[in-house]
Amino acid sequence: MLSTIEILKNEIPKKKINVLDLEGKKVKTIPLPKIFLIPYRPDLVKRAFLFMQTSKFQPKGASKLSGHKYSVESLGAGYGMARVARIKGGGPKRMSAAFVPSAVGGRPTHPPKPEKKIKKRLNKMEKILALLSAISMSGDPEIVSKRGHRIGKLKLPIVLTDDIQSIKKSSELKKVLENIGLKEEIERCSKKNIRAGKGKRRGRRYKRRVGPLIIVEKDDGIIKAASNIPGLEAITLDKLNILHLAPGAHPVRLIIWSESAINNIDKMLEKLK
Repeated sequence: MLSTIEILKNEIPKKKINVLDLEGKKVKTIPLPKIFLIPYRPDLVKRAFLFMQTSKFQPKGASKLSGHKYSVESLGAGYGMARVARIKGGGPKRMSAAFVPSAVGGRPTHPPKPEKKIKKRLNKMEKILALLSAISMSGDPEIVSKRGHRIGKLKLPIVLTDDIQSIKKSSELKKVLENIGLKEEIERCSKKNIRAGKGKRRGRRYKRRVGPLIIVEKDDGIIKAASNIPGLEAITLDKLNILHLAPGAHPVRLIIWSESAINNIDKMLEKLK
């Protein structure tokens, strides 16, 4: 298998892929972009996903004043009692242990700290190679099928004319997906299962499957139309990242391209030069 650098340097004979209209009929053929010949690197894709996911995490931690609401003092040695900090003054809590983690109302033991660095940085070249590898994997029917997508006898990658970018209704988009042979995939994503464990009591009772990703060059209504179909997601090419291509850190996803988007995909290779 050729390395990424060899793909950039050498002229490789390009295969042809079909472009379908909204009724699922073949309109023409276009050359397969060189990006789909980049080597399969699931380890790199998973690493990039986990690193990029940390940017979504919110810092959390205990208050600096937590468990410090009393005026305390340790009596020291020689009194036949533990030398922990004890509450000063009168009242029912006088001489009760406070502040220390073992005491009632004391500070937490080794609490999470809000100043902890939770966002991880990834090398720029690693990030780009992971993105290109994830796109390349989406063109392999065997790998996409193992992920769980129902593609039948469809040839990958799936490319539709730019008319798909102007679809504004979910019902119209659903009909288009059925026309190109993804009816079984839509039914798979529409089913929901009850989550096992306590999560079902915490606002995440049901689980759904991740469906196809539609990548377009320009949004003329497709993103809103796709948002109402379970499992389906649409995005413009300039906002594409690993979090869309490898949901759950599983490095592959069924992708539907618009013609203009796949024609411009090789521009990503210029970043490696």
